Amino acid sequence: MKQKREKKIQSAVVRDSVNTFGTNLFGSVITLFSQLIVLNRVKPEIRGYFTQMQQWGEGFFTILGLSVTSAVIYYVARNSIRNTRHAIGRLSISITAAIIVLGAATLFFLRGSSFFASTPGQFLVAIVIYSVLSFLFNICTSILRGENKFKSFNLVNLVQRILMAALAVAVFLRPNVFFWVWGAIAVSLVTLLLALWGVVRWNGPMQEPAPENDLPVGVGSMIGYSLKSHVSNVMTYLNSYLGGYIVQWVSSIANFSIYNLAVTMMRQVWILPDAVSQVILSRISGMTQMKDKVRLTLLSSKVVTYITTLGAVALYWVARFLVPIVFPMYVGTLGPLPYLMIGSVFYSYSKVLGNSIAGYGHPELNIIPTALGIIINIISSLILLPLMGTNGIALATSISMTAQSVSCIVIFCRFSHTQFYRLLVPDREEIAMVARVFHK
Repeated sequence: MKQKREKKIQSAVVRDSVNTFGTNLFGSVITLFSQLIVLNRVKPEIRGYFTQMQQWGEGFFTILGLSVTSAVIYYVARNSIRNTRHAIGRLSISITAAIIVLGAATLFFLRGSSFFASTPGQFLVAIVIYSVLSFLFNICTSILRGENKFKSFNLVNLVQRILMAALAVAVFLRPNVFFWVWGAIAVSLVTLLLALWGVVRWNGPMQEPAPENDLPVGVGSMIGYSLKSHVSNVMTYLNSYLGGYIVQWVSSIANFSIYNLAVTMMRQVWILPDAVSQVILSRISGMTQMKDKVRLTLLSSKVVTYITTLGAVALYWVARFLVPIVFPMYVGTLGPLPYLMIGSVFYSYSKVLGNSIAGYGHPELNIIPTALGIIINIISSLILLPLMGTNGIALATSISMTAQSVSCIVIFCRFSHTQFYRLLVPDREEIAMVARVFHK
């Protein structure tokens, strides 16, 4: 009976991971199509304003959102949606108000700084609106993940990519930055409504929690869990985007756009790590046996890292060949790209292990590796920026991601009493399981 239960859990994780990976992969192909269309007509400075809206908008909901999305996934998976809906609603309303007030105040204060010296005022308004819509969208998709409704989750994300591709075609026909920015706002609103529809729609019996977890969850409990994750999540965001903020501060909006494109290319190798980490948090949160959690984490981290390494090498060489031909205005991205790729491979460990540790109910343990990463990033940037320029920022980001991943491995091994080599070398059972998946 126990073996059947373990196989069922592993089968569900593999199924959801493969489906999510497939959706993300197809979405990345659509994104590539969008880039092929837009970047041939749009100058770097125009793309820079669009990127500015995305990066600052994401920054506001990451910092002001208190990482409640992690608590939503954890408690919905553990206690079910019926025990958490009231707390989720109250938190969503409060945080939305905070993003509007504090986000608008921050942008008003910075409107004359080097960050926004050439940015039209309406784009600052767009940043706040984009941030609110993104926050609410993430709340809805977190509920879908917590309920293991990955079909709806994948559908919503796929529709979002398709609509953004349609917007890219429209921008190609009418290369106007105002149309691009406000079109993206419209896409965000449509996908939010679709995600909300996925939350309220249910085909089949409601997910039932374990008897000991069938209790109402209050706002205090969700905030308590969220704050454990929040420091780590904010530092992870800063560690990932610090380079972009520095480039925007010290350089032009065009150079910021070029550097951001290199970062966007790098992030494509995280298709599989993102898919697995999206699935693994809710699955581990619902498990009760520690050895089941460790077994799932070990297999996931190894498979993810192997495939990510191959993907990074392939992506780099494809970019070297295509960018000068297809995107001649963005050939500068090839400078920072190889430096970023090195750290992106190691960072796949951090993505899987960080979500696994959070699924164990100890997200606060992720603070240590993220704190180490951002400290190294800041120090390395101060040293390497004068020596290497934008490439130095990329190298500093890569070094920090590597350090964060190594420390995350150490923490996981100590917490789970797992030997280090088991995160690198597959055993016979894992090889057989993967072989069965591909055989099917």
